[in-house]
Amino acid sequence: MGIIECWLILLGLFSVQEQADCTKENLAQRGTATQSTTGGAKSANLAIDGGKDFSTSSSTCAATSWEENPWWRLDLQTAHLQIIVVVTFRDDSFPGTGRPMSVMFGNSLQIYGDPICTKISSEAAFTNTYSCGTTEGRYIKIRGKWDILSVCEVEVYETVIVPLDYIKRSFMKLAFNSSADLSDPTVTDQVLKELTSALAVRGITNVTLSWSQTPEEAEVIQSDSL
Repeated sequence: MGIIECWLILLGLFSVQEQADCTKENLAQRGTATQSTTGGAKSANLAIDGGKDFSTSSSTCAATSWEENPWWRLDLQTAHLQIIVVVTFRDDSFPGTGRPMSVMFGNSLQIYGDPICTKISSEAAFTNTYSCGTTEGRYIKIRGKWDILSVCEVEVYETVIVPLDYIKRSFMKLAFNSSADLSDPTVTDQVLKELTSALAVRGITNVTLSWSQTPEEAEVIQSDSL
């Protein structure tokens, strides 16, 4: 006569998807800067020296002379996609540093040859972050009007996006013993956390786990014949 045992099995499907990363390097510090004119000793490269002091007494800000349509330009040396630009301007109390201004990004060396990434209003804060969308480019240009153009610091970061065709997704079917309440979302979430930890122990860390089907209980009958 056989011995029959019943087991509760937790069944479910989950997806494994790679995650995209973002660069943390400030690309501006690998580039070179120029500007339309130089006011005193305020050379263009002072805007990519890492100093973010925007006070009127700052010696780390680039500045042009008082002129019509002043500009500042950064050459990143190579083209980049999906950039984020962080611009720190001088304190508005400094004479002749009024805004608005325009930030442009693209592959043209000409000051007016690229699309405008963003326009900066006179009410903008001293430090602002701008996204230039999906544009590819090598040159970042900041253009003013009839004024002194003073830029204290420019930072540039590239967002690396993995194309959909290269995102790896796989599905696995698991079966393991459990007496947990499958109707409780905290239980199924805990299962994913434990699976993530198990993968991490094996050196697999750059993944995201999620259920593609709600886990279900299934009864499996095993028979041991005499």
